[in-house]
Amino acid sequence: MAMQHPVDRTFISNGLKLHYLEWGSPNATPLILIHHMNSHAHTWDRFADSMSEQYRVLALDMRGHGDSQWADPGNYKTVDFASDVEALVNHLGVSRAIILGGSVGGRVALVYAGQHQEQTAALIVEDVGPVRTAESAASFPAMAKVADPEFNDVSEAIAYWKAHPGGHGDYRPDEAWEHIAQHSIKRKANGKFTFKRDKAMFGDFETLALWDHVESIKCPFLLILGDASSTVSEEHRDRMIQSIPDSTLVTVERAGHIVLHDKPQEYERAVRSFLKEHNL
Repeated sequence: MAMQHPVDRTFISNGLKLHYLEWGSPNATPLILIHHMNSHAHTWDRFADSMSEQYRVLALDMRGHGDSQWADPGNYKTVDFASDVEALVNHLGVSRAIILGGSVGGRVALVYAGQHQEQTAALIVEDVGPVRTAESAASFPAMAKVADPEFNDVSEAIAYWKAHPGGHGDYRPDEAWEHIAQHSIKRKANGKFTFKRDKAMFGDFETLALWDHVESIKCPFLLILGDASSTVSEEHRDRMIQSIPDSTLVTVERAGHIVLHDKPQEYERAVRSFLKEHNL
């Protein structure tokens, strides 16, 4: 069956015009998706289309990403992104929602769920924890100082990503690369293409530990990890699971940091099984 086209929508958060995609019935349980750093709402297209059979799926373009407005430098902290999720929930007028975040989006989800326990029906986090590694702390700010590459077409962008996977795409099928690339670049005035995001966000990258938020979470919690990823240490994984009373851990084989793209069927199966178990 062909994928359904989502509806493009916008709302205002903290003075910024932010974009999101919507699938499914407005009367269904809301499932809010928060993408990883340097990505966009369309990263969820296939997953969201499938989940929309049962849920009202809403994929946010975080500030500075995709088709959302850019913020001033210094306003790309985790709490800033989490406040945008709060604004989206208020804009939708829903009392509770399932929150799913991948990588940095997962950190945003942890903060939101810790701050809004009554509004979070369930929390799903993909391959990230409350503590970032020293390697991440060093690499992200450095990216803010490097000029973005230019491409003649989508194929060049794909080739660039494959050459610079950052450990994220070792198992990613070609069709996933192409779909992501199509929505990740924009045409410049000189006719070339470049990334469709504000690299200033990398300068705001923080290593602040989020344990206070984690320990406040009371809703059902699913942690999805890729077995080939080293993003979450065993120590932090175990502490997360022990800190949240109703926790489930799923480790997906032959998957890196972005399990959503490396093993999409296993990813969806884990999410559906978890939500079914909790009657959501």
